[in-house]
Amino acid sequence: MWRDVFTEPPTPGGVLAIGNFDGVHIGHQEVLRVLAVASRAAGTQATVLVPDPHPLRVLGGRLAILTPLAERGRLLVRGGAEQLLRLPFDAALASMAPEEFVDHVVLGLIRPVRVVVGFNFTYGSKARGDARSLRAQLAAHGVPLDVVPPAKALGQTVSSSRVRDALGRGDLAAARGMLGRDFAVRGEVRSGARRGRTLGFPTANVHCEPDQAMPAPGVYAVRCLVDGRVVAGAASLGPRPTFDEDAPLLEVHLLDFSGDLYGHDLVVAFAAFLRPIERYASEEELRLQIARDCEDARSALGVATDFGDMLG
Repeated sequence: MWRDVFTEPPTPGGVLAIGNFDGVHIGHQEVLRVLAVASRAAGTQATVLVPDPHPLRVLGGRLAILTPLAERGRLLVRGGAEQLLRLPFDAALASMAPEEFVDHVVLGLIRPVRVVVGFNFTYGSKARGDARSLRAQLAAHGVPLDVVPPAKALGQTVSSSRVRDALGRGDLAAARGMLGRDFAVRGEVRSGARRGRTLGFPTANVHCEPDQAMPAPGVYAVRCLVDGRVVAGAASLGPRPTFDEDAPLLEVHLLDFSGDLYGHDLVVAFAAFLRPIERYASEEELRLQIARDCEDARSALGVATDFGDMLG
């Protein structure tokens, strides 16, 4: 799906959108819409260029990723991208002057007929390049630039940082408004302590990428994609204080489902917050609470949007 821009020569002559696109939120979706319109008008390919790893991580910052690259690619293609280019980001690229980046990477390697970026796009060493300087550099080579204005949700400009903040507060509604869908993660189901099975509620232990952004700890109503089938569930995200285990874990009990999920990928979309993580005096007390959680999840998911909308 992804092509390395340095080792796999891209198809030239397309319309190019550049950005991190982490989360593929409604602002990114508008960039994709402009890209699709421009590429159709030009009769050429819609191309997206994404730096990877995220520049902030290369520059020493800590950053939880909303959407890992593989999942981001799927969402970008759903949004209309036809060619996905990965820009391997390292210290050498971070030190590249803005003019050199445009001349070498954009015009030299990709050779687009038009470029699309978001209003807050920056590039080059110390982020010294912006949309204004990019427009001037491209214009000198006859390449027009479209700058997409900010998207708004709840009266605020949408950004990946604000989505992360909303998730950290456990505010799924705010995250949903900015993403245009419920926040979802993908991970492999691995064997665990099997306590859920003992309690009568077998759970899938979902292991996501280490830098995956997550909602605040708690119990959630979720919808899961299992081998192409949508299944409702209740999920616990965080520590397990009843068993004195502090390591965070995503455990999902699928409602009305039976089958072996070990080794399978599971997509988990967070639909509603049910309650905080709590310590219980006994396993029986915990079992009764899990039963209530499952009923609460059924109730919450009865009015949730369908899974297709959640994943965009």
